[in-house]
Amino acid sequence: MAAARGLVERGRRAAAGAARGAALAALTALAGLTVGAPARADLSDDAARVARMWSLSGARVARLPPIFLEHGRLRVLAIDPPPAGAAAVAGAAGAAGSAGASGAAGAAGAAGASGAAGASGAAGPKAEECLTVAFLAPRIVDFTLEPESSSGELSALEGLVHRLRGQDPEDERRIHSVAGAAAIVRCGEARETLRRVALEVLSPRGAFEVVVAASSGPPERLESILPERVSGPVAPRGDPGRPAEPGPLDARVARAARRARAEGAPRVAPLDMRASTVGTGQFSVKLPEGCHRLDLMAEVPSATVRRATDLDAEAREAGTGRLLDRDRSDAPDARLDFCLGETGVVEVPFLGAAGPVKVVLSDAQWPTPPHVPGYFGARARGNLAAALKRRHAPAPRAQAIAEAVGAQGDTLVPVQVEPGRCYFAAAALVRGEMRALRISVEVGDRAARDDAGEGGEGAGVAFCSDIEESAALRVSARGGSPVWVLSVWPMD
Repeated sequence: MAAARGLVERGRRAAAGAARGAALAALTALAGLTVGAPARADLSDDAARVARMWSLSGARVARLPPIFLEHGRLRVLAIDPPPAGAAAVAGAAGAAGSAGASGAAGAAGAAGASGAAGASGAAGPKAEECLTVAFLAPRIVDFTLEPESSSGELSALEGLVHRLRGQDPEDERRIHSVAGAAAIVRCGEARETLRRVALEVLSPRGAFEVVVAASSGPPERLESILPERVSGPVAPRGDPGRPAEPGPLDARVARAARRARAEGAPRVAPLDMRASTVGTGQFSVKLPEGCHRLDLMAEVPSATVRRATDLDAEAREAGTGRLLDRDRSDAPDARLDFCLGETGVVEVPFLGAAGPVKVVLSDAQWPTPPHVPGYFGARARGNLAAALKRRHAPAPRAQAIAEAVGAQGDTLVPVQVEPGRCYFAAAALVRGEMRALRISVEVGDRAARDDAGEGGEGAGVAFCSDIEESAALRVSARGGSPVWVLSVWPMD
């Protein structure tokens, strides 16, 4: 009796386990139907969607091989109308990219449309038929399309009108992309201008999908097929109004001096002159070795009707003409920062004063730190001091633990460091012309870098060592035969 009762209990448990397994399988299947395959949208999917929607409208559609293009390289593509039956190929490719019942419906619709397109294609292109070409790239890629002109050139009168309007005549034929997409539609006889299309990439590089369609009328717009690529309207530029009045000249000169002394400048020397009737002039000053900040400020006339005060200036070495710094901002006053490795004459031309008014040059001076080497030359000494000044680094209290000299390209400089100590590394141009200068450092799993910036000739970076005993410094220099020097100082 007990044995029979045990058999019944085991059977009941087995049945319950089977029921739970069936319920779990059903829930898993339901979850699969609910969630489905992960939604993915890439460049090929977008092209397939465009081809499918155009083919469903009865167009003959073809997809050209993908293109990869670098910035600065122009690609001219030959665009031929899709042959008869191309819609079936495009529709089938698009249907294969979708899932479930919607994919089956898309394939059936594409097949129906392909039959109509094939019938129309067999009769040959009609005179009013439209030819459309669409270029699709990742959304961050910017590019332009330019169809071949029927005449090849604008008339002389058209070119003169564009130039009088301040426009580039070539821009009238260019089509700019929006969110990585652009399309050109030409109908009737204008189809011949689409036989050759020039593609130019404005971004560093980009991959492109090209879809071509021939239809009885303009096909559905890309904005309707790819709504995720639509951008909102661009707001018109507002009128900022007249420039702000800088205020009395004496107050601005005093404010510049207070600011420089608060930043540690031991000496501030003002110098003034009167600008020409058109608001221009030039200072020629002999400046001592060290770092300088030149603030140029012009008097504001008391007349009600006057030109706005907006000084632009630059500092150049007398004799060599080497540019030290330039200010072309929209601010009323100009500011120039640079460092000199030796005493020299600096020429400071300016423009933008409101007529023949008083112009003041305020020179704030900082001495060169004593441990910045001078045996690489005055230019290198000034650029090393500028790297320290620009990064607000304290003056080194000891000699450099490592120095190196390099030239064009990328140079790796390994440096032995002391665990638990911080350092400052600076790279500076010695001679030549610099287009780009970068210094980077890797210590363990940490990295830092600095760029000299446009027109800069010195870059510096601070770093610390925890337990590491070495650091990897890399200097990248680009320009006209540049020669640079690297110095690494220990910091307290």
